[in-house]
Amino acid sequence: MLDPQGHVLSVGSGAASPDGHGSADLVGRHVSLLYPPEDAASGGAARALDAAAGLGRHREHAWRLRPDGARFWAETVITATRDAHAHLVGYCVVVRDMSALWRHERRERAVAEVTKSVVESGPGYEVLALAARRVRESVGAETVRVLALDWGDTPTVCAVDGVGNGASHGLLMPGESVLVRETARGGRPRIFSDTGQEPSRLRTALREAGLASVMDVPLTVRDRVVGLLEVANRRGGRSFTSEDLRIVEPFTGPTGLAVERSRAEEDLDRLGGRRSLVDQDSVRQALNSVAAEAVTRTGAVRCVVYLLEPGAGLRPVGGHGGTDADPLPCGEAERSVTHPVEVAMEAITTAAPVSRGCEEEAADRDPGPARAPRAPVSGEFLTSVPLLCREEAVGALCCRFPQGRLPGAEDLAALQTLAVRAAAAVETQQLWAVAQEQATREERRYLARELHDSVCPALYGIALNARTARELLRRGDTGAHQSIDSVLRLTDAGLSEVRTILCRLSPESLQTEGLVTALSRYVGQVRVRHTVAVEAKFSAEPDAAPETKHALYRIAQEALHNVIQHAAARHVLLRLSTTPDTITLVVTDDGVGFDTGGSFPGHLGLRSMRERAREAGGTLEVDSRLGQGTRVRVAIPARPAPDGRGAVRPTADR
Repeated sequence: MLDPQGHVLSVGSGAASPDGHGSADLVGRHVSLLYPPEDAASGGAARALDAAAGLGRHREHAWRLRPDGARFWAETVITATRDAHAHLVGYCVVVRDMSALWRHERRERAVAEVTKSVVESGPGYEVLALAARRVRESVGAETVRVLALDWGDTPTVCAVDGVGNGASHGLLMPGESVLVRETARGGRPRIFSDTGQEPSRLRTALREAGLASVMDVPLTVRDRVVGLLEVANRRGGRSFTSEDLRIVEPFTGPTGLAVERSRAEEDLDRLGGRRSLVDQDSVRQALNSVAAEAVTRTGAVRCVVYLLEPGAGLRPVGGHGGTDADPLPCGEAERSVTHPVEVAMEAITTAAPVSRGCEEEAADRDPGPARAPRAPVSGEFLTSVPLLCREEAVGALCCRFPQGRLPGAEDLAALQTLAVRAAAAVETQQLWAVAQEQATREERRYLARELHDSVCPALYGIALNARTARELLRRGDTGAHQSIDSVLRLTDAGLSEVRTILCRLSPESLQTEGLVTALSRYVGQVRVRHTVAVEAKFSAEPDAAPETKHALYRIAQEALHNVIQHAAARHVLLRLSTTPDTITLVVTDDGVGFDTGGSFPGHLGLRSMRERAREAGGTLEVDSRLGQGTRVRVAIPARPAPDGRGAVRPTADR
């Protein structure tokens, strides 16, 4: 309990539990004793008391101090107490240690970051390196590796973070392979420790690898193990527990998708056919290209690519050939050749190549793929090769050869190579769809959390004060206006939170409210939710196209997000200035900084900001040094050039 000035009057018996302060430490001293020095110096405690006095109750989540100076994340609820005449007589303060919840939310943010990087289709090695780093930070392990299972379940290292992260990627040492294969065979997570409970061969494998404890967690995509997450501590380190396993498991979904996509990208690289495959149109273009190459390399007159759809049979999705040599329209595929669907389905069913004459008699249609092709009546042949995605047939490549052109072994080998490329294109698109579905689920969770944390408390306060005002009015008490004033303040705060959430999700309101208003609202939310002092200096509303304002808003969002997540900064300056030709946005922080000349695995935000600036016709500069903070500067033309591109002239505005 506090007096009206914020000095401690009494301490409950539970006060020593969350923060370690006893009655003798607190009574008679100001409540700011519980606040970190920078918050106390900036008047954080006084502002919280003022908010409680105005609203009746104030709740915040922020760092608090123990007597030894250690910080802990806490929920602080300050309730103003008043006498019968509504005069302020003091405050009741409740502090709850929320460190465990803070660690849990931090891990959730790490999982969301990895999922986002998968959905944004960053370079595979960067995504896997980010996943390894976030898992290691979440568990507090010495080393984390992402392993992929290639053909024949051969484990290879794709990414490493922690001790030994400079080690070359590739095949495992014998002792390591024993542990990995033990997990891959079982298909379930395993924790190995150098104790008497493990079989002697596994203890030997641990000692050969120089490890005290290893946790191997399978990465599964569509019920198939594609790799493992390996978390390890060297000899002398702690052994992992089931709690560590619960922390790691949420990372396995997005990491498994990243491994699968990385494997598909490598397949395409080896075939020299890597391209961006994220939608149906790009898949169709890739399959048309494969079909065209099949016609060129084998001498076939037409090639059709079919995909197998559950419940719908085969569907032509691409092709090449005919008199005009244009890509084959989907509707023509079945009219152009004799029995192509039957031959394609036979290749899919048997998971092997099939050759057949176009007009054989029914008695000659032996489905066995191994028999030699009979000479057809018309002299033409159909050859179909299945598209195998990890040993499962998902479609077929079907070619028609002209009269007198019997497909040989070289033709079949070429078609099988092209079928591998086509299958990789199809599987990459399927993985993208799975990643998008997972991202949608994450976005729904984000919305639920945002609404629960911001709007729900405001609505609860409104309802509580409205009931209080109704009761006071019923009794004829003149103090009802205070509760009504509180309702109005809470309503304004709730509306502001809703607008902020809507603007973050769909900033079309930039066109009506303007960039300066949207940035001011977002900065205000950052100040409330995070322990970072953000200073904003804005010029007048820029006269710019909506697309330009949208790009600047998103860049500012991403820059502030990076500061909060990575910089450990105490002060941030956000400055927006305009000239008749150029709009300049500068975000400067006093955080830890980083080496701009190094690589940035998982730093998809930097690339996203650069791409937004480039698409708006502008430029983005990042200046940073270790221990000296970071400055992000973007300059975008107020209006696009006549040719649709922007042109930013150098300025002295830094």
